[in-house]
Amino acid sequence: MQYSSFKSGGSRLAAPEDGIMSSHRPRGWLGQTWLDLLATLGRTHASRVARGRSLARGRVRDLWFSPGLANAEVYDAEVFRSTLRIRTFKDSEWRRVLDVLAKDLRHLAALLEGRMPKALVEALEAKGVSLVPTKADYEGDCTCGDYILPCAHICAVHTVLGDALDGEPFLLLTLRGRTREQVLSALRRRWGDKRPLQPRRIITEEAPPETEDWLRSPTELGAIRFSFIQNSVPAAGLRALGPPPGEDDLVGALEPLYEAGASAAHEIALQERSSSEEDEVSPRRRRRRRVGVAIEPSRSSREQKASIEEAERHTLTEKIVDLLAELKSAKSSELAKRLSEDKVAVRNELISLEQLGIVYRTGATRGTRWHLG
Repeated sequence: MQYSSFKSGGSRLAAPEDGIMSSHRPRGWLGQTWLDLLATLGRTHASRVARGRSLARGRVRDLWFSPGLANAEVYDAEVFRSTLRIRTFKDSEWRRVLDVLAKDLRHLAALLEGRMPKALVEALEAKGVSLVPTKADYEGDCTCGDYILPCAHICAVHTVLGDALDGEPFLLLTLRGRTREQVLSALRRRWGDKRPLQPRRIITEEAPPETEDWLRSPTELGAIRFSFIQNSVPAAGLRALGPPPGEDDLVGALEPLYEAGASAAHEIALQERSSSEEDEVSPRRRRRRRVGVAIEPSRSSREQKASIEEAERHTLTEKIVDLLAELKSAKSSELAKRLSEDKVAVRNELISLEQLGIVYRTGATRGTRWHLG
C-alpha cells in the first residue's frame, strides 16, 4: 500500500489516478452559495472544512447521486465512504416548484442551458420554498467514525459537489428529491401531454399451428455473430439500483459478489460455441476454448475437464502467490498482465484465495490492491 506524507504529520494513501480534481476557475453564484454553507457550521468545523477542501484536490472518486443524497470514496489514511444527505421536498413543496416552473418558461430554459437563475430561487422563496439547502437540511455520515459531523471527508464531497452544481443545476433538484427526467415529465403532464416519453410498441404475433414444431423456426435463419464485452463500471447492476437501505458499507460488501457473478457469466458465454463451429471441427480435434487442450477419445470429457482445470488452477495459484511475494502488492489487472493470463481467471482465483485467507485486498473498485496474507 502506497502512502504519502502530509503537513499534519501523519500518513495517507496515495491519491487515486481517477480522483476528481476540484476546479480553480471562478465559481458561479450557485456553486459559491453551496460552498458558503460550510461556513455556517461555525469555528468547530473550520479545520475539517479546510482539510476537506484539500482532500477535494484529487482524493475524491466514485461520486454518484440519487434523490436526497450524494455518495463517494475519499482517500485519506484509509479509503472512506462518505454520504451527504439533503432533506428532500414534500409533495406540497414540489407542487409549488412545478407551479413556478410552469408559469415562467424562462426559468426552465435557463435550467436546460445549464444555469440556475437567481429569479427562480427568489420566486420559490416568495412561496416559502428554499431551493438552496440550509444548515437544517444538511446531514451525513462517514465510515471514518468521526463523531463530529460533517467530518473532513464529507466536507471534501461537499466541495466537489460545488463544481458539479455550477455545471448541472438539475443536480440540486435531484438532491431535493426528484431527477431531471421526473421534473420534466411532471411539467409535461401539467401542460396536458400525457404521452410517455417513448411510445410503447405493442407487437402482436400469431401463434404457430399446433402441428408445427415450436422449437424450430419456419424460415431458415441467417448466420448470427456477436461478441461479449465486459462492463467497465464495477458492479454496474448493483449501482443502477441506487443506495440500498441499511448499513453504508453494504454496497462494498455486495460488490465482490456482483463482480464474481458477472465474471462467471462472461466466462460461460465465451466458452459456448455455435453449432456451425462444432460441425466444422472433427470430434477428435475439438479443443476446449477455455483451456486450449485437445480432448483425447480414450478418456471421458468429464474426467478430462476435471483434470485440466485442477492442473491449471494449481499452476495459476502458484504463479499468483509467487508474483505477489515479489511485488508485495498489485492490482488484479497488473497480475494478469505480468502472468499473461486472462483477467477474469486471475480475479476469480484471487477471490478464492481470499476466502482461504491466503491473500487480502485493500482499497475499493478500481483502486483495489491485493496482498499476501
